Parts: sequence; C-alpha cells; structure tokens
Amino acid sequence: MKLIKAKQDAADFKSLLNYLNDHQQEFKETLTNNGAIAIRGYEVKTPDQFQQVGLSIFPNLRKKYEGGAPRQKVAEYVWTASELPSYMPLPGHTELSYSPSEKPDYILLFCSQVAASGGETPVIDLKSVLSDLPKKLRQKCSQTGLVTKIFWVSMEKKIFDVRLWKWPWFSSPKSWHTVFNTDDRSLVEAKCCEVGREIEWLTNGNLVVSSRMPTISAHPITKEILWTGWFPMFDVWGTCIEAWFVANHQRKIRSWLVFLIVFLITLVQSCREKLISGESKYRALDVAFEDGTNLSFLDVYYIIKTHWKNAELYDWQEGDILVLDNHRMGHGRLPFTGERLVYAAIA
Repeated sequence: MKLIKAKQDAADFKSLLNYLNDHQQEFKETLTNNGAIAIRGYEVKTPDQFQQVGLSIFPNLRKKYEGGAPRQKVAEYVWTASELPSYMPLPGHTELSYSPSEKPDYILLFCSQVAASGGETPVIDLKSVLSDLPKKLRQKCSQTGLVTKIFWVSMEKKIFDVRLWKWPWFSSPKSWHTVFNTDDRSLVEAKCCEVGREIEWLTNGNLVVSSRMPTISAHPITKEILWTGWFPMFDVWGTCIEAWFVANHQRKIRSWLVFLIVFLITLVQSCREKLISGESKYRALDVAFEDGTNLSFLDVYYIIKTHWKNAELYDWQEGDILVLDNHRMGHGRLPFTGERLVYAAIA
C-alpha cells in the first residue's frame, strides 16, 4: 500500500486538491501498480470535502449505488460505508462483486471519526488470495462461476437469518420498492434484465434476484488473473466463520460472545431449513456454483482464511482517505467500540 502523507507546511485541504491535480497521471499509475493508496495528514473533515477529493481523482464518481447493502446517502456522490452493527464483522470482499456489470473499478473510503477501539479495514491482496487457495478449490472455481441470490421483501418483515441479526432480535431485508425506487414490477424486471440479473417473484410479492459471477477473472488494465472478491456473507456459514477469525484476532470477550451467538443462530437456521420444506428460499442471501452444487463449509472456511492471510489491517486516523482498486484489492471491516464514521464513494 502506498502512503501519501501531507507535509507540515502544506496540510490544508486546498494543498491536497492541488497535489492531486498536479499528480494525476502519477497517482493513477501508482494505484494500478500497488492496488491501494492511503492519503493521510491533510485537513479533510467532511463528506463534502471527501467528495471534492474523489471528483478530483475520478470525475466519473457514481451518483447511484446499485447494491443491496444498507447505506445512507450523505452527499451527491457519497454514502455511509456500512450500516452493519458495530459488533458484527464484515468479511472481506470487493464492492458489487456479485454483479459484474455494475462492479465499480475503484472504491474510496474516508474516515471523519475513528473508533475508540477496533474498526480497522482489512485491505486484501486478491492476486495472493488466488494463489493461496487450495488447488482443488481453484480448479473448481476456474471451471464454474457462482450464482448469488438476494431476497427482497414486498413489505418489511423480520426474518430469522444470521445475516439479519441485530441485537436483540432480527431486522427485515430491504424492500424491493426501496431498492429500485418504484412500485412497478415491469420496471424492476427491465432493470434486472439490463444488468444480467434473473428474477423470481414469489406468491406473497417478495422477490429473489439472482446474479451470475466469476470467482476468477483478469484485471481490466494489467490483465493479471485475480480472485474476484466474492462476499462470504452470501453463504449461511460465512458470518460465523468470519466471526471466528475476528475473535481469534481481537481476543476480546465481546468478540467471542458474538461468535458464540452467531454460531448458535447459524446452527438453528440450518436445522430449521432441514426441517421446514422451502425455508431456504427465504434466506436473505444465498449462493451456489453455477453447476448447481453448493459451496462446502470448508470451501468458505478456506476462502476466509486466505483473505485473512493476505490482509493488511489499515488502522484509521481522522481525515484519512483510502483509495482501492476494486479489482485488485478487497476490503472489509473489523468490529469496533465507540463512534466510527467512515464514508464511501465509487467510480
């Protein structure tokens, strides 16, 4: 990871904009070569200022976020990075990896307030991830991609699913009305068709959207062969496995307690799905190989283990901006205490 650090006599916000304008080509070449650039020490304090920095690097910042993750828009091109509860781990992934036609090339993150403890962002080298995965899993992934599924409700309803656990109970999946900003099913179908998603309307008006994604692909510029950054939370055991690695890393009572609760919820959910016919159709997220076979527990375990092996934990300071090549580097979030404010933009 390349660090751009402000000089003592040129740390104001205008100096950063001037630096970026004067080093546009160098900045982008460094980003292509390194996959990640951290900007530190400049007086960047608000999402609006972060937006100006983002536009100076990438004039084509996106105004719309196409994903299903819970986010709040705070400026024309800026969203909250995650609305996941502070005690929950966010496994490593690339942004919108499950929807290749919508996947951005870059993601920018900005911290205006650091957590009291924890909250680091793992930055994951996806080239190394691919080379370190078990040979049998690599061969399987080279032969077939994945089909991911997202469940969106017609009317908000709390669902027993580990991905929706929010103390003390569960939350509702997003409404498809909110996601697509319409009540017109034909517009939803047209939008999904446009980006290569398949849809299934359920009898109660709920919606399951499927997307096909490769797990291995070439970088659009360098042509390096990379792991594409599949999001482990799509698998029902993914959150639990990630929580295990987090607990082993943080060594805190809260982290072990979260792991235990997540493990028990996942176990109960798995038993319910075996006992109740059709229950698995209502998973908030789901995944399988394109040939119809499921990822095994060990498949998901080794993917997450390899993420951790090839991750550099970025410890935030207030005002930091992190720019990631969204094909070369994955990202996640460790649980934290206190208030933590991190914002995102994509290009």
